[in-house]
Amino acid sequence: MYFSAHSPLCVQLFKGKFFYCDGLNLSNITNKTECLQAGFRWIRRKYNFDNLGQALMSLFVLSCKDGWVSIMYDGLDAVGVDQQPKRNNNPWMLLFFISFLLIVSFFVLNMFVGVVVENFHKCRQQQEEEEARLREEKRQKRLEKRRRRALEKPYYADYSPLRRSIHTVCTSHYLDLFITIIIFTNLLTMSMEHYNQPQYLEEILKYCNYVFTLVFVIEAILKLIAFGLRRFFKERWNQLDLAIVLLSIMGITLEEIDLNASLPINPTIIRIMRVLRITRVLKLLKMATGMRALLDTVMQALPQVGNLGLLFMLLFFIYAALGVELFGKLECSDENPCEGLSRHATFDNFGMAFLTLFRVSTGDNWNGIMKDTLRECRPNDRHCLNYLPLISPVYFVTFVLTAQFVLVNVVVAVLMKHLEESNKEAQLEEMEERREIEERREREEAARRLSCASVGGDLEINVDMPVQVQVEDEECSHGNLRRMGRMLSLPSDNYVPPLRCSSYAPIGHEAVCGYNYSGNLVVHSHLN
Repeated sequence: MYFSAHSPLCVQLFKGKFFYCDGLNLSNITNKTECLQAGFRWIRRKYNFDNLGQALMSLFVLSCKDGWVSIMYDGLDAVGVDQQPKRNNNPWMLLFFISFLLIVSFFVLNMFVGVVVENFHKCRQQQEEEEARLREEKRQKRLEKRRRRALEKPYYADYSPLRRSIHTVCTSHYLDLFITIIIFTNLLTMSMEHYNQPQYLEEILKYCNYVFTLVFVIEAILKLIAFGLRRFFKERWNQLDLAIVLLSIMGITLEEIDLNASLPINPTIIRIMRVLRITRVLKLLKMATGMRALLDTVMQALPQVGNLGLLFMLLFFIYAALGVELFGKLECSDENPCEGLSRHATFDNFGMAFLTLFRVSTGDNWNGIMKDTLRECRPNDRHCLNYLPLISPVYFVTFVLTAQFVLVNVVVAVLMKHLEESNKEAQLEEMEERREIEERREREEAARRLSCASVGGDLEINVDMPVQVQVEDEECSHGNLRRMGRMLSLPSDNYVPPLRCSSYAPIGHEAVCGYNYSGNLVVHSHLN
């Protein structure tokens, strides 16, 4: 809508002004007549505003921010109809182009992308509700499994003291911090390697590699002892750690074999093994919980991103096949110089057309490629098609709108949606963990109060022989002492209440009650 409102204004401002004289000496050329009389060519620029269609195409190129500078300077140099352009003839036109770029590129197109993403979410609303229900079921199952594990006996309860100590070391945060420092130090030593390095540096880096490999081997062995084979290989991060350790050992072994020249080893294999040391960087993903959350988000979004990838492939296939039919016979020559088409960007075959369209989707000089397809046919052009100037803008504009503005932003929307959902799940899990901790504390507090109420804290019962019921809780004993202090501070503290001990004696026993020196009630029972 904004393009169609702006196009008539551009036609009124610049119609017939985007022509120039093409020749060798143009110092005395001021208009079209002088250009033709000198034997030169009077050429119209490919992006112009002579009519509504040309204006719409030029404004779209401006809004895409690819090649907009050349169009802007052509507008600044424009003098008049059939007049030779002059450098910076009207600098105030700069305000027109910059204002259009700011309004359209930074606001209108972003709102267009927002509308596309919003409609995409609306279309997926029912599917998202089903996915949310499944995620909630999985979360409830995880919480139930966690509660059962909390009540069950821990798997390391039957470990020997030595193995339990190893398990404590392997599950501590200090080991993760130590391994993180080792990884960063390893990255630092790998970054010091360079071409024509001195011999002493090569020796130092070699022994540093041995030390780091030894540390990773010890870590893997300790975790195998602490968790056992089944629990160790159950976690994918441990599998990655073991694979990195095996690759490191294999690389060191191949280097030593090559140095001793005992076996014919291809040097390329050794170089590949050296490059595979970079996989140690992946161990940092295990330490950083935020990066792991992002990685989990990407893994969860892979099914939808895969569907969008198939849609991308279908779009590229259709446009690549159509591009080979339309632009496959275009050639670059001195008479028809190319600004975008080259041996690296061409529609000669399906493969190159596919790569060219991928380049167009990234926004790299796609306006130059479209400009080369807008050429006008000449009498000696055998493969030129007269309808290309009409079809080419439709071809490229629709492809750029679909690939660059719709599908790419839909992929971003899918990733952001999954990231938001994973953050919500993390917050819910954190709230559930806090709630479990509070419930556990409340249960412990209730059990403690129940034990205080049942024991009483100061009652001692002797059956056949004195048996003292002792207080297990300090707070209970302190509370009883406070109650006793208040009782002894009463005005009638010399009053001794009558002893009623029959309820404490078993059947067939005689109860004899009394107070001990601490003021506690003592019950003695004897056979009748």
